[in-house]
Amino acid sequence: MAKYLKNDTLDQTHIYHPAPLATLHAGKGAHFDLYLGVPTRSGQRFVLYKSADLDLTEEKRRELVERGVKFLYVTDDEAGNYFTFVDRTVGEALNAEGASPEQKTSVLYSTTTALVQATFARPESPVLMKTNRTMVEHTVEALSADPVLLRTMASAFSMDYSLYSHAVHVSTLGTGLLLEILGTEARVKEAAMGYLLHDIGKCRVPTDILRKTGVLTLSEMREVEKHPDHGVALMRPHLEVGDLALDIIQSHHEKLSGRGYPRRLPPERISMETRICSLVDIYDALTSHRVYKPAMRGVDALTLMRDKMYEDLDVGLLKQLIRILGPRHKS
Repeated sequence: MAKYLKNDTLDQTHIYHPAPLATLHAGKGAHFDLYLGVPTRSGQRFVLYKSADLDLTEEKRRELVERGVKFLYVTDDEAGNYFTFVDRTVGEALNAEGASPEQKTSVLYSTTTALVQATFARPESPVLMKTNRTMVEHTVEALSADPVLLRTMASAFSMDYSLYSHAVHVSTLGTGLLLEILGTEARVKEAAMGYLLHDIGKCRVPTDILRKTGVLTLSEMREVEKHPDHGVALMRPHLEVGDLALDIIQSHHEKLSGRGYPRRLPPERISMETRICSLVDIYDALTSHRVYKPAMRGVDALTLMRDKMYEDLDVGLLKQLIRILGPRHKS
């Protein structure tokens, strides 16, 4: 009989993929097995939580939230069903009649942030990469269809920095700016995968270095500067991450002055899409709160970038960013 199971386990030779709780909307037909990850001394075992015969109820979802559970898991066999579920439920939420920019923002922001967190933990997962791709496509289409949405999403950004929220901020701002310039979606979707995953290589940088609040030593800085190459190595096997996205991942810390890393590229070898990533990456870092520095106001960050970083950044693109974030911009 179908039921929520607490103690039944599956053969641990199966491959399990994270399914962020934020992607599992209750009462929407999640008819696939879901597993809890239970910590053990040797790692993790997986316990069947909900059988495919049952939908995920709001009551059970709320219980998981209260217990601090952020991820359930699906097996390889159920991965296609999970992906189809996320694609359908996000699409329904974004296209619902009368859906406000605030409601669309909530769906996109919470779902994508949770996916990025899972991807940092499991960058090799094809299921997560395919789901990231569909979220990118939903985001590009939503921003293209609703001119108000970019400003609504930007106003909802958390000022507390995390790698995962930062990825979503950069992806949103970069996508919005590139749409403003190109006006078409196809190339924007390719670039947006790079924006979302630009820092994925940091999952291979030691955590103590990433969390350090003081000045990094030279050797620590060299470790950080490896993250673009780490990112390309991790993402190249995935078909969902094309050449443009890989270039953005590898080159988003290059500077027009030639003083960037990891390859010290001259400006003619830095694409417009990559220049946009560099721009919004810096903007979000300046306007985010960290332990060692307060967040700057948007206008102050843009002024600083214009007055002090003009040798490194594309000033024309910076003017475009100022325009679309400014109070009088209309699409």
